[in-house]
Amino acid sequence: MNSKQSSLIHGAFIFMLISLLQFTPVSCYGDLSRTRLTTQAEHNLAAITSHAVVKATELVDSVVDDLLMVDSHNKVLLSYLSSFEDFLAISGNQTKEVLQSFYDIVGLYLDTDVAEKTSRIETQLIAFLLQRNGFDRWKRTIQLRTTQLLKSFGTKLRRYAETLDQEERAVLEQRWKLITVRNGQRKLEKFRNFVGWLAR
Repeated sequence: MNSKQSSLIHGAFIFMLISLLQFTPVSCYGDLSRTRLTTQAEHNLAAITSHAVVKATELVDSVVDDLLMVDSHNKVLLSYLSSFEDFLAISGNQTKEVLQSFYDIVGLYLDTDVAEKTSRIETQLIAFLLQRNGFDRWKRTIQLRTTQLLKSFGTKLRRYAETLDQEERAVLEQRWKLITVRNGQRKLEKFRNFVGWLAR
């Protein structure tokens, strides 16, 4: 085979490769990118959730000890004690449902100033016990880890959005905007729902 024939064959091969690349559907790449994106996000969410449950368990364990020492027959305090003990019974499962059960108990106290806004002795006492055992530190840690995750995910999401058409991109960006304006636990749960939506 002479050099001219070799050059022609080589040129035809390059042309064929370029043609194949041109006709490879962009949506196919986008689907692969989306799968990687959501898989990584789900892994990171699971890690944050697990850490949050572990630290919440330590916190609740200490609060329960304090309530047992108080040894009050107050119905409100006994109700909190029962709820905290129920949480400890399931806290070995470090899932989003277990984390949500913790939030269901302490939701009122996510507001740092709750004790100052109420005259109820029971609410003030629970707020004091939570703060005494590191609840504020727990909230800051979860918020920081969530913020870091959203920042990293947002960068990757913008690259993925470039594979979408204008209409799909607008929907994606609008949904993402709703996540980034939220704070604290609500932001984490909204992000979890967003990842589930994106995975579908």
